[in-house]
Amino acid sequence: MLGICTDKIVFRRGVCYHNAMQNDFGLNERQLAAVTDTEGAVLVIAGAGSGKTRVLTARICALVEKGVSPYNILAITFTNKAADEMKERIARYLGEDAGVWASTFHSLCARILRVHGWRLGYDRNFTIYTDLESERVVKRVCERVNADPKHKGEYLYHISAAKTAGLSPAEYFEQINPFVKEAHTIVSVFSAYEEELKISDALDFDDLLLKAVQLFEQFPEVREEYARRFRYICVDEFQDTNRLQYRLVRMLASVWGNLFVVGDEDQNIYSWRGAEIRNILDFHKDYPDVRVYKLEQNYRSTTAILDAANRVIKNNASRNDKTLWSANGEGEAVEYYEAYGDRDEADFVSRKINYLVRQGADYRDCAVLVRINSLTRVLEENFTLNGIPYKVFGGFRFFERKEIKDTLAYVRLALNPADNDSFLRVVNYPRRGIGAVAVSEVSMLAATEKTSIMQVMAEGGKLSAASARKLAPFYETVKDITAAAGTMEPEEFMSFVISRSGLENTLKGSADPEDANRYDNIQELVGAVHGFMEDNPEATISDFMESVSLVSDSDAMDEENYVTVATVHAVKGLEFDNVFIVGLEEGIFPVSKAVIAGDVEEERRLMYVALTRARKRLFVLSSRSRFKFGETVYNPKSRFITEMRGEKQSVRAGAAAVDMQSASRAERLEALTRKVASTPRPTAKPQSAVSTDEFVKDTIVEHSKFGRGIIISTTGEGEDKVAAIAFKGLGVKRFALAVAASSLKVVKD
Repeated sequence: MLGICTDKIVFRRGVCYHNAMQNDFGLNERQLAAVTDTEGAVLVIAGAGSGKTRVLTARICALVEKGVSPYNILAITFTNKAADEMKERIARYLGEDAGVWASTFHSLCARILRVHGWRLGYDRNFTIYTDLESERVVKRVCERVNADPKHKGEYLYHISAAKTAGLSPAEYFEQINPFVKEAHTIVSVFSAYEEELKISDALDFDDLLLKAVQLFEQFPEVREEYARRFRYICVDEFQDTNRLQYRLVRMLASVWGNLFVVGDEDQNIYSWRGAEIRNILDFHKDYPDVRVYKLEQNYRSTTAILDAANRVIKNNASRNDKTLWSANGEGEAVEYYEAYGDRDEADFVSRKINYLVRQGADYRDCAVLVRINSLTRVLEENFTLNGIPYKVFGGFRFFERKEIKDTLAYVRLALNPADNDSFLRVVNYPRRGIGAVAVSEVSMLAATEKTSIMQVMAEGGKLSAASARKLAPFYETVKDITAAAGTMEPEEFMSFVISRSGLENTLKGSADPEDANRYDNIQELVGAVHGFMEDNPEATISDFMESVSLVSDSDAMDEENYVTVATVHAVKGLEFDNVFIVGLEEGIFPVSKAVIAGDVEEERRLMYVALTRARKRLFVLSSRSRFKFGETVYNPKSRFITEMRGEKQSVRAGAAAVDMQSASRAERLEALTRKVASTPRPTAKPQSAVSTDEFVKDTIVEHSKFGRGIIISTTGEGEDKVAAIAFKGLGVKRFALAVAASSLKVVKD
């Protein structure tokens, strides 16, 4: 006999479904409530380590168990690793690959554009340019529009900013022209870059989102097709969505309105790439009937670690109130070490890691986190001297190695002969006697006729006889691999490319010992195709290339036994038994840019993310001095050290330490006074002399130092309001208005 359950609860395997979900997934009451609330808009505010992946997976399985077809469920996340983990968990629970569409935003958009991109003028085999290819294109077009290629990073930043805002080159020019000195040059590069991508039938990462949104807006019938199909939509890491991603999600949810979003505004650390914290904070404005669930129980860390994290993040104003707690026990006290210099800092980390390994830990259990990449050099030197295996994330990945990029360029040409960047990359590699004159001639012809280089070669005629003769063997090579792409299985095709391109003979026959390693790497690429096909038996070589284009840094992390050295951004979503956070100094963490602007909320969120990566032990370090750019610099301790300080912390300075948990009250007060007296404390924000209500988007303002500017965006409210102001010739500066209002006035005329 079945037990009595509440309304709308489905029975499965003779068990109350409500109880079955709780038992199978180990859900707590709050998690269970969120999982079984399936209709309408639901916002889950999931603190770090609170089991959000488990909740997302359980919800999808709950829908399938209720009779919803997997075909009608969409799950979106931000990394391939997270998407794969979700698929695996679903398959384990349901006993098979349920067919739920689980992917990253970029993979979702690429998949839609492969089918419908022809409406916007793109072939289904369009190329996806990574950041490296985009940089090469910008560098190339700089020569064409007489722009300085040294500023290619700045141009790429503006191109990405424009696309994230959904602006064309002309529209972006109108926005920045009054305030950015180089606006004409920036937009000239932007326009030439767009033209080059269109000719090459290529899209960059930002285009994948932008073109998908444009597709839905220009062709309502396509939007309707997907909106009707996806009756239930689940979005992970919602705090990291940008404007385009949120527009896409809203369009997909426009028919059924069953939108389940999971996120944590305290972990919003990607505003520099367009992430909008207001998407999660203001979600109720777009969905006024939303039900909100807070997940505050942390399953990852000890209480000591969470106490430190809670003390830090509570200093932010732009957040939902919540406090993480754990049933994992108090755990070891957080340790703070103030080093005499950066080498002493690295020595402490090495000594502590080797001590932990002697106590039974593995190197893989340890992570050293930095705010900026430049801090890793001294650590790497020290680890090498001490025989500690490590990997730095943020450096070269496998698919960014030259020999791999060369091989993949041939594959991309086979799939998309219009890809000019791939052509130029390998036209004379391996060397085949094609000089700069021939390449320049065919490139100029293609640019003049606004067509692809391969098209110019196919038409012949217009090339000089000498250039045509030199280019002919390469043209035949590309024709051969293009023909093979349509007849061979992916693994066989990759081997054929390596052979027919000449890469195999060149690297195997080389006297350079490094070429032997390069040859091993391209053979590993064949192995990568083999592994991909084992996991995706129906896939094509195009599918493999797409997966390569969308790979992220965290996807490269494996289970080998090494210490992870990484920026905090690179390890978001990961966890380690032992975490070391180094470089906790004002100007480094938080970075000087945020300190000067008086807006450290995102830096504090980044610190919160770093702290909550730790499961068992947490070590935080600062250095009294640091060697930088040829000189010794002295930075004060980070304000975050003060903010995480508490009576249950262990505070270390040099070799001395006071155990805050066992010391008397008098000893604790004396130690705290002595050890952190020099640390800057958070001060109350002064009241603004002028109401911050005056400072709104598009308002012209006058600054006492920087002159006239225009407010291009604001975040926060009241005393916590921050304005981004564009000044002519100076770029964009951010101001905490409660502090800066006395220096600003609204221009009335």
